[in-house]
Amino acid sequence: MTRTCSVRSRLTRSSAAALALVLAGAPPGSAAEPARPRGFVGARVGGVAPLDGLSPFASLGVELGAILPVAHRRLAVAVALDYTRPTASGSAMDPRVAGGRYTWSLVEQELAVMPLVLFRPRPVARFSPYVGIGPRVLFLRSTVDDDGAPAFAATTEVSTEVGVGVPLGAELRLGPGRLTAELLLQYGALDHVATGDSHTGAAGLSVGYRAFF
Repeated sequence: MTRTCSVRSRLTRSSAAALALVLAGAPPGSAAEPARPRGFVGARVGGVAPLDGLSPFASLGVELGAILPVAHRRLAVAVALDYTRPTASGSAMDPRVAGGRYTWSLVEQELAVMPLVLFRPRPVARFSPYVGIGPRVLFLRSTVDDDGAPAFAATTEVSTEVGVGVPLGAELRLGPGRLTAELLLQYGALDHVATGDSHTGAAGLSVGYRAFF
């Protein structure tokens, strides 16, 4: 009799557990799957090496993205915002100035907005590489000033240009998000009086962190 009651008690508990799973939307014998992230937000810091003669400089960036429910969630769309401030300096000959020679310094401020598409071949792995592509809208501000004697007034030019960027990176799962390392290859036009017919081609390396939600 005691054994029969014990069996009935176990069956009752099993039935109650199965009913709870059914009411929660999960089939009997399986646990509820954790919610899949739908988007991410990230920040990064690194350095940029311009390919147009400007000096390397630090860069800062943030991003906001959404994971698309297609292709086994391997695709994502994002908008990245980054800022850098490379410089250059030199001297030039000019018979109109005292001594026939002057020195100059150039500060190139670059604020970039980049909508892009990302592809991860292994979206759920602990380590996942990714590649992306997108247009880069560059808000440029060039300031030229004297870098010694003789002194001359600073001149500033601003423009908006459209280029392209290709990020190549990898993610490593760390805590609730992922640590990122990225190489960004970028190119855009630059045609200021101070710079001449040049470009904003550069290679940037950065590390950052993405939090998923």
